Amino acid sequence: MSAKSPEEIWGTEYDWIGVDADGHVALFSTAGGGYAPREFLRDTDAHDEAISAILSLPASTTARLAPELAPQLENTWKLVAERGLFAFDADLYGGPYRVAAAPELPVRAAELPEAVAKALRGLEFRHLRFADLSVISEADLLGGRPVQG
Repeated sequence: MSAKSPEEIWGTEYDWIGVDADGHVALFSTAGGGYAPREFLRDTDAHDEAISAILSLPASTTARLAPELAPQLENTWKLVAERGLFAFDADLYGGPYRVAAAPELPVRAAELPEAVAKALRGLEFRHLRFADLSVISEADLLGGRPVQG
């Protein structure tokens, strides 16, 4: 288990996952400045393991939206979308997460490996539907709870 503080991850890309009201899963890339929930910060290794487990699965759908990256770069957003996940990216200066990739056919959390279920604990966003969103702010993720400093 690897707990980190927001200050420890600031300026470094970290990826974490969450689940929405429909049971769909999304990958969130902090880009070094995006909001990182406390539940993710408590065990960043669990998210690394879950994402590795997802990426080890065969593609199950196509990405209906994904950026083109230089050929030498791994397009993790496209890869997770091809496995049924949504992908959102923040930017170095904070601000909201913006959709980076979306699957043609989303997968539900219950269909993914146990490592994913472990990482998703405490990161259920029952007030959100990833398929309907192109931008997700910190306030959206907090669901009306006050922003914690």
